[in-house]
Amino acid sequence: MNYLQLVQRLRQETNYANTGPVAVTGQTGDHARAVSWIADAYTELQNRHPWRWLREGFTLTTVSGDGEYAASDAISDSSTTSISRFSAWHADDAFNPPKCYLQSAGEGAAYWLTYIPWEQYRTIYDIGTYSDASPSHITVDPDDNLVLGPAPDDTYVIKGEYHRSPQTLSANGYSPLITSQFHMIIVYLAMEDAGFFDAADDIIMRGRRKCRRLLRQLEINQGPVLRMAGPLA
Repeated sequence: MNYLQLVQRLRQETNYANTGPVAVTGQTGDHARAVSWIADAYTELQNRHPWRWLREGFTLTTVSGDGEYAASDAISDSSTTSISRFSAWHADDAFNPPKCYLQSAGEGAAYWLTYIPWEQYRTIYDIGTYSDASPSHITVDPDDNLVLGPAPDDTYVIKGEYHRSPQTLSANGYSPLITSQFHMIIVYLAMEDAGFFDAADDIIMRGRRKCRRLLRQLEINQGPVLRMAGPLA
């Protein structure tokens, strides 16, 4: 379902009107509230977990002598443009860490970067003087910049993953990024707002019950993967 169809389905589930809306823009009254409730519900859903559908690959080309890079310096693998929807780096993924290679050597020369916490980075690289060299460590500073240690001595390519910020629904044809089998979760979440607005307990309870069932399926399908820790020795 697209944005308009989601709003129309909310109208059917709550019966706040007999028909419509015909667009998500230019609405007033009940239709305007329904449009807002669907948009808010989708944002709420995206913020619940670090969903796998919001993970995206990135490619960063370094500049010699510069070890700090903002999200806008990297290229999104799907759009091939600078990252615009950014939430967090996945630099600390022990099972899928960022990799690095000298651009002139090609990806066949790639190696894994080791993530270290920002505080540890400072104890290593903020004391004394370090010559630029092949980066071996990667971290994230308090401003969400990717930081390499040591700073690169040449042009390197960094490839990894980041978490996108919530997708915003704004036009009739905009469709949520999640697969269509889970679109009704958005409607069920919006039903709670509609039920509270109309003091309709039956709508609230029906939305919660159906949402709970479908949300569990989404968590299994798209939730973060849980991995067992390795042996201590």
